[in-house]
Amino acid sequence: MRNAVFVLVTLVVLLGAIGGVYWLIGPMLDGRILPGVSLWRMPLGGATVEEAQQHVLRELGLDVPRLVLLGPDGQRWIYSAADLGVSVDMAATLERVIAPGHSQKRFFASLSERWQALQQPRMVAPVLVWEYSRALEQLHSLSQQIDKPARDAMVYLDGAEVRWEPSAMGRRLDISTTLTVLEPYLRVPGVAELSLIVEPVAPQLGDAQVVQALEVARRVLAEPAQLLVPNPLEGDPGPWTLSPESLSAMLAIHVVDGQATVGFDEAALREYLAPLALGLQRDAVDAQYRFDVASGKLIVRSPSSEGRALDVEATMVQIATYLQAGQHLVPLALKPVLPRYSNTTTAEELGIVELIAVGESYFAGSSSARDHNIRVGSSKFDGILVAPGETFSFNAFLGEVTQAEGYDESYVIVGNRTVPGIGGGICQVATTAFRAAFFAGYPIIERWPHAYRVGYYELGGYGPGFDATIYSPLVDLRFINDTPYHLLIQTEVDSVAMRSRFLFYSTSMGWQVEQIGPTAGSPERPGPPVYEYDASLPSGTYVLVENPHDGLTAVLERVVRDAEGEILIKDRFVSHFVPWSARYRFGPGFVPPPDAQVIGLP
Repeated sequence: MRNAVFVLVTLVVLLGAIGGVYWLIGPMLDGRILPGVSLWRMPLGGATVEEAQQHVLRELGLDVPRLVLLGPDGQRWIYSAADLGVSVDMAATLERVIAPGHSQKRFFASLSERWQALQQPRMVAPVLVWEYSRALEQLHSLSQQIDKPARDAMVYLDGAEVRWEPSAMGRRLDISTTLTVLEPYLRVPGVAELSLIVEPVAPQLGDAQVVQALEVARRVLAEPAQLLVPNPLEGDPGPWTLSPESLSAMLAIHVVDGQATVGFDEAALREYLAPLALGLQRDAVDAQYRFDVASGKLIVRSPSSEGRALDVEATMVQIATYLQAGQHLVPLALKPVLPRYSNTTTAEELGIVELIAVGESYFAGSSSARDHNIRVGSSKFDGILVAPGETFSFNAFLGEVTQAEGYDESYVIVGNRTVPGIGGGICQVATTAFRAAFFAGYPIIERWPHAYRVGYYELGGYGPGFDATIYSPLVDLRFINDTPYHLLIQTEVDSVAMRSRFLFYSTSMGWQVEQIGPTAGSPERPGPPVYEYDASLPSGTYVLVENPHDGLTAVLERVVRDAEGEILIKDRFVSHFVPWSARYRFGPGFVPPPDAQVIGLP
């Protein structure tokens, strides 16, 4: 009996020894996970890597909803770790669970490692990957349900009463801090609840600030405001009245560093002041001069005067300051506009030292009205200055051609008819200015010929094509002062010689101006004379209005050379003149010739 017991005990010991040896050696030989190894609380001992992978996919629970996020109003949102961007790195995780007892150490060192594992089981954490943007996207979605903007306190006008509404706090999901708090719960198993981090958002404009602004607004809107012109000039507009309703429409509450101030919408106030600025604008008047050749000095023939303009920016500040203080009579802020050329400007400052060019034309045979208009038109240019680099515009200096400006009615050509009109003879002035600019050598950038030949412009030996016409504002005469010196224009009208002159004073650049032509092509004969009926003429009489003119094409050329003879400018002015029939006016009882073209008969 004893022998049997001994044999049995020996067998058990032997079998245990064999099992222990297998436990220590077997997994190392067959590639299985060491017994006692678990992933979190998931036992994987004895499993192959392939078996462990299937078990991990099935049991890890990343897709199980277990994370409860609590909102500020009792809301609950439940997510799985996968919903928030967590996934397992399977290869790294399996490498982690197979590592115990499978190191590349020596055999007996591995046996020691396995023996230690036998004494204390080992729990391994999975290798998780967090796609941060997925969680960020989910929290951004929650923020749309949680966030509430703060509401500023508000001042408004209810009829004639200034009222206000209190402010309200807002709130905002603090996504960054919430993610920091959430991250540890994503990496461990189990259900977890956590509150979202929500921070309050204060209004920019609180109740206390609005109460102060409310008092200011009530002062501003207490009564109409009147805008006054200080030291008004004759003809000044104003005053202007702004009703409380108009003021309230422009009122604005400005918040700077948490402080509220009552002011005005600058764009609205500037728009209101724009027409006032136009009405108050007074341009400065430049002095006009004559050049005294003997002394070489400028003599003031027309003094300068200071202008005035509305200072819009300063006026806006002034309106706000006065009304905020409860003062409703507000003086506008004006600023001086200085003339470019004053009574003390000298010839040396402007570079006016000598006569550099003369343009002239003759008007013998003109009617008294045409003669008068030439004198008035010429006076508009006497004493003006053209600065270096500036463009001279005949129309700009001429201004309006009206009876109010001193012009008489004379005959002018409109279309193919000769009719009474204001300012006949102004083209004589333009032609004279053109000739002065031509001989001065300035670049001429706009010049228009007449549609037909005018005898006045060929007097004094000037051939056809040395003229210039203007018709404001479409047809102009323009040239550029491309020198570093000012140009002073003086005009003269000689009653005896019936001559108009433009004299240009400046500093000579040594330019040489060569005139070529004008040359004319073959003439085109005019048609039959034109007789226009005029009931105001005595019975049986007629009056010659316009002599006949041939049509032709004329070409005038100019070459401008510098002091060394280098060509600066080559100009070619082409004039296409249409044939122009003789024109008459005739009274009742007169019978025009049989070949005449008769117009205007009743």
